[in-house]
Amino acid sequence: MNRLPHITLAAAILMASGLAGAAPAAAADGACDAFEVYTPKHDSSSTMVRLALPEGSARELRTFGNELNAIGYAPGQNLLYGISTRSHVVTLDPGGAVVDRGKVHDVGDATAGAISGSTLFLRDGSRLLSLDINPASPTYLTITHVKWLSWFADVDDFDFGPDAKLYGVTSNGTVVSIDPLHGTVKTIARPKILPHGTYGAILMAPGRVLYAINNRTGGSSRLYRIPLSAPETATQVASFPAADTTDAAGCLTPPPVIEPPAPPRSIPLPPPPPPAPIPPPPRISSPPRTPVTTTTPRPQPVRQQPPAPPPSPPPPPPPRTTHKPPPSPPKPVAAEAPPDTAKKRRWALTTLILVLGAGAAVAATVRNR
Repeated sequence: MNRLPHITLAAAILMASGLAGAAPAAAADGACDAFEVYTPKHDSSSTMVRLALPEGSARELRTFGNELNAIGYAPGQNLLYGISTRSHVVTLDPGGAVVDRGKVHDVGDATAGAISGSTLFLRDGSRLLSLDINPASPTYLTITHVKWLSWFADVDDFDFGPDAKLYGVTSNGTVVSIDPLHGTVKTIARPKILPHGTYGAILMAPGRVLYAINNRTGGSSRLYRIPLSAPETATQVASFPAADTTDAAGCLTPPPVIEPPAPPRSIPLPPPPPPAPIPPPPRISSPPRTPVTTTTPRPQPVRQQPPAPPPSPPPPPPPRTTHKPPPSPPKPVAAEAPPDTAKKRRWALTTLILVLGAGAAVAATVRNR
């Protein structure tokens, strides 16, 4: 579709609860009843019609004030989910009442949508997004998986086939399938009857018959019937006034597509209230700690022994004297022999006698003068 870059355009299918998968067993291949939404001009209102196939007759039901796009039908909820302007999620009931569910993040310009189970698959450029539409899920209305298409297939709508693959038609008229779990795109056929243009509405009908609406070619929108068993036999079955956007879905209940569980969404909890202040403990003075400067472990405490007596004080150092050369030793002399005691006495007596005699001689001399 030729889209303005800031506009999310509309096309949707809504099917009443009795219509989802309601094609009777005896119905001819390609027969179903569904809904189409088309928008004649960008920024104009979208109109929903009831579409009967294979003849392609349409009956108008309601006109909306906003543009809608990438919408699929959820039979279990009897609601249509899709993306509106400014990437808002919307739901529609069977009567066409719209409820805006708010902005969905990580969605830019989704142009194709189809529902399987509780997942709305969206093509947003080269990405295939999975939007959770289970109201009981903690990830409700958030993107849970993102796959990249194996090559850029500009399909502007797709629908599930009985093999759980998505089918659509590119702008050059090529029928492709998309694996919803891996984003793998495969070419199915290139029917010669399909002109270039935007195929905005795709329906998969019973018997693997694909219906595709080209939005604007030769001044009108054209509806083509493409049996996948023989796609070269595709034919045009109806034409409508030209539109800038179209979409359609709801012929069959799609098979389940089971994706791996999404990681739990973290929900921020409110911060706990601050604890009550605790009074400070009384200050206790303690001796200063000596810093430990070694990493060796402390020795284990040992049993104390009685204190040893204090050692005696060391003797005082000798007085400091000036060093003098030692005196020369005395010369040896002959040792006197000890006198004999008796001999000593005789010598004393002899000496006394001599003294007395000399004195008498001196006295006599004096008297004789």
